[in-house]
Amino acid sequence: MLTAYHWRIIVFFFTEKQNAKDTIAFIESNVSFVSIMTSIAIALCYVIVFPWFELGLARAMSFGKRARNDFYTEEREWEIGRRKLIAQEQANIIEMELKNRSDQSKLADIQLVKSYQNILQGENFGRWLNDIKNGPIHNNLQNTINNYLNMVDSIEGKFINSEIELAHANFVSDLSTLVSALSDGKLDETRRADIIKFGSKALASQQEYRKKVRELLGV
Repeated sequence: MLTAYHWRIIVFFFTEKQNAKDTIAFIESNVSFVSIMTSIAIALCYVIVFPWFELGLARAMSFGKRARNDFYTEEREWEIGRRKLIAQEQANIIEMELKNRSDQSKLADIQLVKSYQNILQGENFGRWLNDIKNGPIHNNLQNTINNYLNMVDSIEGKFINSEIELAHANFVSDLSTLVSALSDGKLDETRRADIIKFGSKALASQQEYRKKVRELLGV
């Protein structure tokens, strides 16, 4: 700091070629007690004050960095939250669509159950099957089974629910066997025994099918 404050003397030494008397005179004219003390004071201020200034500047910069980082963190968290919200909304929409499809499938199966039940004339068909083992065969039993099987063979005759469709297929198979026995010529003891056996099996599979319908469709 002392050399910086007295730069004229430095320049003089490097550029001028003077005798000792002139050199001393130049130094005396450019150096004084005040200039020396001023240089020392400036140097002390630099040594003492500048570190504090540097510290304050560093803290200000650190505060700015923290503020910037906090801003970036908040922006990132907001964006993550927004994406989660969008994903949740999409999941809710998909869930609603699946529920609607499930409800529509359930309604379609319920309607089909009612259609089948109408062909069997409500609760009468179960009693007809149960009466076979006691001897009488209802006159409408064979026609009812044929009408039922015709609906099964139609496009609209299949259940959407796989468990109900399987139970119903077993019932249909037993009905088909029973109607074949009913149509098989003269009624003798062997044929009657077959009809009783096939009727009991059809009744059991009907009850299993209706159990599945109650469990899965509530009807």
